Amino acid sequence: MSTLKIHLTYQCTAQCAHCRFGCDPSPQPVIDPELAMDCVRALRAHTDLNMVVLMGGEPGLYPELTYGLAAACTDLGLAVRIETNAFWASSDDEARQFLEPLYALGASVMFSLDAFHESHVPPERVERALRVSAELGGQHYLEMAYLDVERRIHPTDQRTDALLAAVEDKLERSPCCRIYQGNVFYNGRAARSLASWVSEGRGVPTDTCERVPWWMDGELDTLDLLILDADGYLSKGCGIAIGRIGPRSVEAILEDSDARAHPIFRTLLETGPLGLVREAEAMGYTLKTDYADKCHLCQEARQVLRPKYPEILAPARHYL
Repeated sequence: MSTLKIHLTYQCTAQCAHCRFGCDPSPQPVIDPELAMDCVRALRAHTDLNMVVLMGGEPGLYPELTYGLAAACTDLGLAVRIETNAFWASSDDEARQFLEPLYALGASVMFSLDAFHESHVPPERVERALRVSAELGGQHYLEMAYLDVERRIHPTDQRTDALLAAVEDKLERSPCCRIYQGNVFYNGRAARSLASWVSEGRGVPTDTCERVPWWMDGELDTLDLLILDADGYLSKGCGIAIGRIGPRSVEAILEDSDARAHPIFRTLLETGPLGLVREAEAMGYTLKTDYADKCHLCQEARQVLRPKYPEILAPARHYL
């Protein structure tokens, strides 16, 4: 594997409709830095880990923890990226105070800007964070989520485009900034709150997940991306865990990480989410006529299957 994403917490200053992790402002557990670094060191020793992403929730709620983990990871020779909504950029001084230590370490920072975040974080704070990042010369990115990035006909997507146009009108594009635009992941909260906006007429997905994002280039014995949360779950970021640190060591979890032996991944690889639906139907699920995408279909099936696989269909934040 090459990348580990760490949820410092599921607490966030926002409660966005498209958040697949179910984040909100309520107090949530915060990751133990020793647990996080034990995991990082083990993955560094036994895999091709080269990048750690610190995320939430909102990592800016815990700046000292963010700086400490970023410094510890860079000391190991790992690239570090912070993913944040920039709520902390209430002034130039506040923005500089948060960003300067990170850029001094060589970390990069990704900011969120779209219609989903707008009601929770004033866009001018993101604009300020981008401008101060350019002044500091730090590598930074802008991430924008769309209901349908190809068509962009929904008012929500059109508003996201307008927000980007406003930023580009006010700020000269920094050579240090890249913009990533992509579709909402229709799992977690997004499956419940947004999928119905785009699902009509799309039918039932029948394709398999042979090259799903969590397996590098389709190689079943090589993990490309893992996510660690404050409860110790190592998962694929879509509510499918491969193990939990504490009851088991990272080394033991990795040793047993065979997709063909995993009861959920095996089905996804061989028959796709529709295979999970067939199993869920035996527990009372009824197949619909339309789904936003195969992630939406998978989410609904997994929601029903959770009692059967409580330690695998985790963390719980994906199913609240």
